Amino acid sequence: MTGAWRPQPPPAADLTGWQYLGWRCCWCAGLLERDARSAGRAEGHCGAHDLSVEVYECGPQCPKRPVETGPA
Repeated sequence: MTGAWRPQPPPAADLTGWQYLGWRCCWCAGLLERDARSAGRAEGHCGAHDLSVEVYECGPQCPKRPVETGPA
């Protein structure tokens, strides 16, 4: 497997409504602008309902984004 390890996004239940809708960064809740990129899939379930959603980050410069180190 090649490529950089990326941190797992927060669970869907921990996101605000604007983060869940893709308008705000999943890490810092800042408004997404030109450098926004996908952060992956926030997983979540409520009974039989899948609440998982693609979430976005303001970029690698996000102050609250976990550091990319490598898999544990």
